[in-house]
Amino acid sequence: MARFRWFAIPLAALALAVGLWLTRRPTAAPSEPRTPGSRLFEQVFAKVKNAAVDPVDDQELYRRAAAGVIDELDDPYAVLLLPGEHPPPAEDVPVPQGLYLDRRDGNVVVVATVQGSPADSAGVRPGDRLIAIDSVPLDATRIDRVVGLLTGKPGSSVVLRVRRDSVRGPVALPVVRGQLPRMANLETAVLGGGVARVRIARFAAGIADSVRRRVEGLREQGARSLVLDLRSTVGGDLDAGVSVADLFLERGKTIALSRARAAGASASFMDSAASAFSDMPLAVLIDRGTAGAAEVVAGALQDHDRAAVLGSSSFGRGVTQSLFRLGTGASLSLTTSLWITPSGRQIQRPPRPAGGDSLPRPTVKSDAGRVLVGGGGIVPDRQIAEGEHGDLALAEARRVLMRAGSPQEVLALLREEPSR
Repeated sequence: MARFRWFAIPLAALALAVGLWLTRRPTAAPSEPRTPGSRLFEQVFAKVKNAAVDPVDDQELYRRAAAGVIDELDDPYAVLLLPGEHPPPAEDVPVPQGLYLDRRDGNVVVVATVQGSPADSAGVRPGDRLIAIDSVPLDATRIDRVVGLLTGKPGSSVVLRVRRDSVRGPVALPVVRGQLPRMANLETAVLGGGVARVRIARFAAGIADSVRRRVEGLREQGARSLVLDLRSTVGGDLDAGVSVADLFLERGKTIALSRARAAGASASFMDSAASAFSDMPLAVLIDRGTAGAAEVVAGALQDHDRAAVLGSSSFGRGVTQSLFRLGTGASLSLTTSLWITPSGRQIQRPPRPAGGDSLPRPTVKSDAGRVLVGGGGIVPDRQIAEGEHGDLALAEARRVLMRAGSPQEVLALLREEPSR
């Protein structure tokens, strides 16, 4: 009995200590209100885990849920990369066979082709929507897999199956795999009649300095006006576009804006120096393969009435992407800012609305009060269809520039003269 009492004394003391600790511990802070959707997620998760005919473990369910969040965003460039997966190719680097690809409205879209490449020779066009390679259907979220299907031994063949506007049914385009031709980032030519052409194929590092030196050389050769050819010019960052536009605009002009959600992350880019080419009449050529930094240039020059923009509407790609490391070997790529022209036009083309392209697009006004069309991409001042016989847009630009005695006269002539 004494032995039992000796054991009970420390047990009672322990119970008393625990009771005192429970009465003296701080009261827990009230839990924050639950997000309305969290309960729905928990219910779906539990039902799938316990009732789905095909069992899926918790880790895989969470992975699929995370991937589903990304798929539901209106962000064609949002990508969840799991350990061992590789990011899609950079936007200004062509994939095998000479294709520049993008995601749009759930499709793999051809932005442009490298001139003289296997894809170009096979007849692939900007705007084509890739649906299959050989007999393999494509997943628009996995452009890296598209690259793998296009890769192969030079001389071997692959069939690209595409859908094309105004063509009923898929189009099959056999492509003979081969090497890409070497591309110059910048090309210049004197066209005669005091008109010169500067063709930017790629917005590489230092491109603005190269353009400045080339234009100075062309002026020494007698050029009085300039065609800036940005057709099928893909990629390049915002700074590259700002630097080229800076060459032709006057000090203090807004060139572009970057609009972000994070506090303090939005920015305005201003012209920093007087233009050495302010007296040169200017025309800019764009097409549906114009995407990225080239759209920044065309939009800024158009908004400030510095140049006439000719051709067809540009692709509409103007975003900054950020890569976030998730700490588990995975990473997440998200669009974190949108590029905006000085007049407020968003360059990035939004997802196609339910009403399709028939819905009216928003409009803004240029410095001089001209009505400009927004809604993504750059809409030219004069639409000129691509011709099978000759370069109609270049011929029209040269014709107008030969008559223009000053930069201001270029747009005046465009308003007065009908397109030929």
